[in-house]
Amino acid sequence: MLEVTLEILRFLVLAVALGLFIHADRSVSYGRRGLLLIKMGFLLILFGIFMEITDRLNIPGWGLIADVHVNFYLAKVVGQLAGSVLLLVGLWFWLPSIRTMDEVQEALDRARSDLEEHFVARTRELEAEVDRRCKAEAEGRISDERRRILFENSPVGITHGFVGGRFVERNRAYARMLGYDSPEEMAQAQALAGSTFSHVVDPADVERIVSRARTEEAVQGLTVRMRRKDGEIRWVRLDMSMARDRHGRNYYFYAFALDVTERRERAKALARSKRRFKNILESLPVGIFVVDLATHTLSGANPAAQKMSGYAQEELLGMACREALCGDTPSCPWGGVEEGNVCSDESYLTRKDGSRLPVLKNLVATEVDGRASLVVSLQDISEQKRLEELREDVNRIVAHDLKAPIIGVINGCRLLLMEEGSRNGELGEMLHLIEHQAEKALQMIGLSLALYKIEAGTFVYEPEPVPVMGVIRETFGNLDGKIAGKGLSVSVLVDGSPDQGLGGPVIPANELLLETMVANLLLNAVEAAPEGGEIMVALDADGAVVLTIANTGAVPEGLRGIFFDKYSTEGKPGGTGLGTYSARLAAGAMGGDIALSVSDDENRTTLRVTLPGA
Repeated sequence: MLEVTLEILRFLVLAVALGLFIHADRSVSYGRRGLLLIKMGFLLILFGIFMEITDRLNIPGWGLIADVHVNFYLAKVVGQLAGSVLLLVGLWFWLPSIRTMDEVQEALDRARSDLEEHFVARTRELEAEVDRRCKAEAEGRISDERRRILFENSPVGITHGFVGGRFVERNRAYARMLGYDSPEEMAQAQALAGSTFSHVVDPADVERIVSRARTEEAVQGLTVRMRRKDGEIRWVRLDMSMARDRHGRNYYFYAFALDVTERRERAKALARSKRRFKNILESLPVGIFVVDLATHTLSGANPAAQKMSGYAQEELLGMACREALCGDTPSCPWGGVEEGNVCSDESYLTRKDGSRLPVLKNLVATEVDGRASLVVSLQDISEQKRLEELREDVNRIVAHDLKAPIIGVINGCRLLLMEEGSRNGELGEMLHLIEHQAEKALQMIGLSLALYKIEAGTFVYEPEPVPVMGVIRETFGNLDGKIAGKGLSVSVLVDGSPDQGLGGPVIPANELLLETMVANLLLNAVEAAPEGGEIMVALDADGAVVLTIANTGAVPEGLRGIFFDKYSTEGKPGGTGLGTYSARLAAGAMGGDIALSVSDDENRTTLRVTLPGA
């Protein structure tokens, strides 16, 4: 029984193996013949095992054919031997197909992997393309919305459409420019008129617009007349850009429209103004030169300037301004002139023949034709100079001739005083007064001649010892009436101590100039001080001589910068502006100087005179 059991187990194992091969046959693509032989081999071996099992069971009559026992042959030869042969042959045919299937499987795996990668890449590309198209569509929508907003809300008139006037659209600014409340109202008016260009006044302008729109890629600055809703004619500038089709023909236009009526009127008015200004400039008797500040050359001159200089216009253009306009100035006097400021001074114009013409020069910095320039006007003052020189000559002659009769008066007074009856009494006082005043007049004549020489640079300074305190005391004595009339308090200090009237320092100076300087400065202080004010005079003669004169009342701010200039005065009745000028001349002639300081907080003016010491 054990042998039978083992054979049955072997039979079952081979049956299971056959079943696996049969199940595997469903998915086999290669080696089907070998697999069929293997299955037949398994079937024969199973048949042989079955025969052995029946043989082990000793079933009577089983395995006998015509009384011949064939069970052995069926089990061993037909079953095991033939089955084994078929199994080996089937394996021979089937095993190579396994390697082929592995290769195919690897190829399939690679193809599947490539397909998956390609699918993933393609999927990403499609996703990116979809995303790009979505963004492009969104940007297109945003761009269209922006264009719509810009078109509708632009403050500039915009129109676009097909060349020739079909399907033309205009924005609100365009309609309002022509007096319509909306583009729809304007479109209705044009529909009633039967023309898209009914608002264009001149038909020739319509032809010009259409012709240029068809032939040119862009049109800039095309100005035409347009009619508003109320009939008013306006000048409008059109700037157009055209789009072309695939045949290269212009088929669509986009145009900006700007009302330039006021601009044209202003341009015409400016042109008329320029013509008037040119006519005025050319007719002026004053010479006008235009200097280019960048090159310091002349860029223009009116006829009067050409006549004054002796040069023709073409000769003046490009000439260095220094050659004609700078006179004796060693450096350029115009570097600090700011735009809009006017500067004036007396100078010379160097003419073509080399002669010099005295002129009053006025110059102003401005812009001419877009370049920084100076406009210089020159007025001929040669006749004025001649008259001034003549007047000064006459004044000098008169002053010189007056000295003789004044000396005669002085001598006459002295002769009368020599008589015994005229020395005392009222007549004597009168004679002394006449003599004193005549001497003062003689001194004033001498002073005027001295000041003239100082101005002319011909004065010869010869110092001599002068008691300076005597000059100060005498001047205060002459001003006693004015000081008392205004109730002024006066204090005089000598080297820091009050003046005791006992002599004082002696300094080298010109007595006439010193008296003139002190008299003018003290008189100026007395006149400038308010009623009840104070005047302080201090003299320090330690080394250099310093005379300080201070008075209550501050010099007006507008007068401080020109306090010592000739004819400078303000708020003083009868003032000539010559007192401080002559005082400074006298101080300068004696080798000294005068300085002004003003304190608004203390309401005080101080003059400090410095003269060389002994």
